[in-house]
Amino acid sequence: MGTTPNYDVNYDDKRFTQVNTEKEAALTDVEKTYGGMIDKSDDFYDKQIQAAKDYEKRQTEIQNQQTDFAIQKIEQQKDQAKKDYTKEQSGAYVDWQKQSNQYGANAEQIAAQGMTHTGYSESSQVSMYNTYQNRITTARESFNLAILNYNNAIKDARLQNSAALAEIAYQSLQKQLELSLAGFQYKNSLVTELAKTKREIDNEYNDRYQDVLKQINTENALAEEVRQYNATLAENQRQFNANKALQQAQLDLQKEQFAWQKAQAANSAKVSSGKSSSGGSSGGSKKPSVKSGSKQVKPQAKITNGNKGSNVSASDYINKLISSGANKDRVANEISLALREGAITEKEATQLRNEFTPRGIQWI
Repeated sequence: MGTTPNYDVNYDDKRFTQVNTEKEAALTDVEKTYGGMIDKSDDFYDKQIQAAKDYEKRQTEIQNQQTDFAIQKIEQQKDQAKKDYTKEQSGAYVDWQKQSNQYGANAEQIAAQGMTHTGYSESSQVSMYNTYQNRITTARESFNLAILNYNNAIKDARLQNSAALAEIAYQSLQKQLELSLAGFQYKNSLVTELAKTKREIDNEYNDRYQDVLKQINTENALAEEVRQYNATLAENQRQFNANKALQQAQLDLQKEQFAWQKAQAANSAKVSSGKSSSGGSSGGSKKPSVKSGSKQVKPQAKITNGNKGSNVSASDYINKLISSGANKDRVANEISLALREGAITEKEATQLRNEFTPRGIQWI
């Protein structure tokens, strides 16, 4: 009887290998695609952020230049105010000198009027000096006020510049933050899409893997059905052949038994005829019998030697009876009958009895 084949799944099957290879190739391809998109996204938004920084730098430079120019104009105005103040000082001094000069036109006019060395002349000198001092004071006050205003204007320009620079920096930072957020969101969407695509690929190839597994299990189940069918067919054929051989053996045995019984009947008839002619000299003799348990079994047929008209010897016939599973009582009867009829000798009978005594037969 053959051993049952091993139908465990062979996970080294090339179909499993092919599915795994194609899966790895698909995952590698999608990783490459999305990896390139993510790298390009990083590069794009990095450039946008750098552009915002460059714009901030340029705007700062422009704003500083405008402020410097405004302060420069204010400084120029300060310089002009200083020059005007100096000029006013010089003018006032010159005018005072002209008016107070004893040889000047004003002194000649006073002398012509006869007011030289008079109180009017002295008060006139005082008045001209006061006028000169007032002009100097007024000019100084105007100059100081102008310088103050110009300095305030410079401070204001610088404050405005600082505010403008702060606004530029704020706008630039806001732009950079917006770009960073947009870049992060876009990159995150790519990463999410990559993970989703990889899951879809994984599910797809897992389904294909399961399909291959089902296919192999189906093939194994079919192979087992074929094996069982062939085994059943072989067993049926073996039983058929065995039954056929048994039937043939039984038929052959029946033929031999029929031939033996036919020869036995003929021999019995011949023996009976001989006994009748001799006056029944053996009529008073005791017939042998075989005891099986407590039952007396009488011989059922007469037997003759194969040399006296039969093609089957008694010993062979009895052996065939036993081999075919004949009843032990019948075997005992046949041995006794063969001995009585002279088909076998006492020695042969003893040998047959000794051979079949272990089967439970008791001879008497």
